[in-house]
Amino acid sequence: MPRLWQNAAMKTSGISGKDTREKIVFLLKTRAPLSVEELATELATSGVNVRRYLEALERDGLVESTLKRRERGRPVHLYRLTERADELFPHAYDVLSVEILQQIEQRFGRDVVTSILQGRADTLAAKIKPRLQGKTLRKRVEEFARALEEMGYLVRVENGTPDSYVVVMHHCPVLLIARDFPEVCDGDCLIASQSLDAEVIRQCALSEGASCCRFIIRRPGAEA
Repeated sequence: MPRLWQNAAMKTSGISGKDTREKIVFLLKTRAPLSVEELATELATSGVNVRRYLEALERDGLVESTLKRRERGRPVHLYRLTERADELFPHAYDVLSVEILQQIEQRFGRDVVTSILQGRADTLAAKIKPRLQGKTLRKRVEEFARALEEMGYLVRVENGTPDSYVVVMHHCPVLLIARDFPEVCDGDCLIASQSLDAEVIRQCALSEGASCCRFIIRRPGAEA
């Protein structure tokens, strides 16, 4: 989902197209709940035009509305952003995570950081593994890839032999952390091996400057 960010001092009139959608999102972020009429006034456009954008935002799961009854006149729909819309705005979670791990390392040593990241890997593997029970290696690898995608990774499974498959990650949601703490990448291998009950060999990593992370997933004892 594309992110957006607008300065709080921006002007909200005389705009159209993609900017109108972004302005509506910004207004709902900062001043919700708002009616169609209020949005139209802020944007210097028609209510029909605003409704068109709101309908699209509702279909995308970014906007929701409630019906407010008034003492006089017809009820009015008031619009606000959903929790999913938070993804449109920048976050500093990864920066904060790096800073926290750096503080832990300074105070307690690298071994403690390594232990924390290993614990993370063990926890994720325990969550994923039940989804893979009773499946063939191929099905386990495919389900493992889906689990990673749900966590924010961009994953592709390449064809292989019945005993060996290739998993390619084009995006890693914890890349910033992994660049400072490569134990995260070691944890990814651990998550894969524990979840899949397979041998995992990392060939390259985004954190090391490669264009992707590439893993060989091999049935234990299979020939290279």
